Amino acid sequence: MSSKRWAYLLLGGVGLILVYVFQAYLDAYSIFFQFKPPEVLNYSSDYKDVDPFSYSVNKLVRYLLNDLFAIAIIYGLFGERIYVRFAFYVMLFGLVVLLPLYLWLFFQHPDGYSSMLSHLHRVVLNPVLMMLLIPAFYYQKTQGGKTDIN
Repeated sequence: MSSKRWAYLLLGGVGLILVYVFQAYLDAYSIFFQFKPPEVLNYSSDYKDVDPFSYSVNKLVRYLLNDLFAIAIIYGLFGERIYVRFAFYVMLFGLVVLLPLYLWLFFQHPDGYSSMLSHLHRVVLNPVLMMLLIPAFYYQKTQGGKTDIN
């Protein structure tokens, strides 16, 4: 494995750890729209106290950071553009479909959906989908051209 791929692995791993450790301080809304230092985010389960725009901006930035760091890990592990391209399409699917669905459910807060919202939060905002791609890519790479069609 080249040193460039090791650097991507390190960047992705350290980046994911930093996003997790400092998730309460990822206040991109304050930085980009209010031009002030970030505040400590204290989102509770009480949906009424949350500004929808700032919440959405902060979740979008966290989603993008997590997935981009996970894509860096994928590139570091496999070093092939086809896997990175597929991971990028998965990221776009999450950005266009899953994140808006999560935000809509969060702000609508229908009765009985709190458990589903919690699980959707883990899938969307944590790089779960990207990490699930790693064993799939590994399996595909080890299978190589071993397709058996009868």
